Amino acid sequence: MMQRPAVMGIVNVTPDSFSGDGQLGAAAVAAAEQLVAEGVDILDIGAESTRPRAQALDSPAEWARLQPVLTALARQPWRERVRLSVDTRHAQTAAQALALGVDIINDVTGLGDPGMLAVLRQRPCAVVVMHALTVPVDPAVMLPPDCDVLQEVLRWKAVITDKARAAGLDTGRLIYDPGIGFGKATRHSMDLVQGAATLVASGGTWLYGHSRKSFMKVFTAADAQQRDDITLALSAQLAGAGVHMLRVHAVGRHVRMFDQLCA
Repeated sequence: MMQRPAVMGIVNVTPDSFSGDGQLGAAAVAAAEQLVAEGVDILDIGAESTRPRAQALDSPAEWARLQPVLTALARQPWRERVRLSVDTRHAQTAAQALALGVDIINDVTGLGDPGMLAVLRQRPCAVVVMHALTVPVDPAVMLPPDCDVLQEVLRWKAVITDKARAAGLDTGRLIYDPGIGFGKATRHSMDLVQGAATLVASGGTWLYGHSRKSFMKVFTAADAQQRDDITLALSAQLAGAGVHMLRVHAVGRHVRMFDQLCA
């Protein structure tokens, strides 16, 4: 029987999401509540867009967007069954989020902030580490076309795991994200999907954030908001490969699909 992956729903507290679903304040809270009603396992809340040419935010500006949303969500009755994740690369933001009871820090730079490990040592949260060449994405900085992306990600995994271990962090808390679209050409992203079982077999917990991303243009000319059918097909393939967590936009459709596939 297929292992049921955890469904991580995306809440973009930003006006410039690549998929056009960014919302601020009360609208972001309402969007999160809708994902809870659809059966989400984890809410991933981010305030800084990582799309190409996005405007970078410092920690105070990021927290100004996040704080009212997290404060509202942290006290909801469904918190016992739905985990909260904050998508941030800033150690200061991570510390503030953890103080509000957040369960997961989703660090798109893979511990790039020198202060992040010190923050993580203070709280027993899980942490997503992602393989990325640049954040926000710089289309001019890419892996070489002939790169074996699976071996590149496995080398990175070994380095990031050793870094966490040397800093005194329990490496069982790490969740590895191969970073589809971050410095990867379409072929690299497809190789990461096709080779997911190889990454899973290397050990640890794996998360894929493939939803609506531009590599799907190989299948369709549709805009990002119209790529959910392809996302669902790839999600089923990734679940079949043993991927543990899927970060997606169309939460309700994923929950219904896995209700059928993993019954």
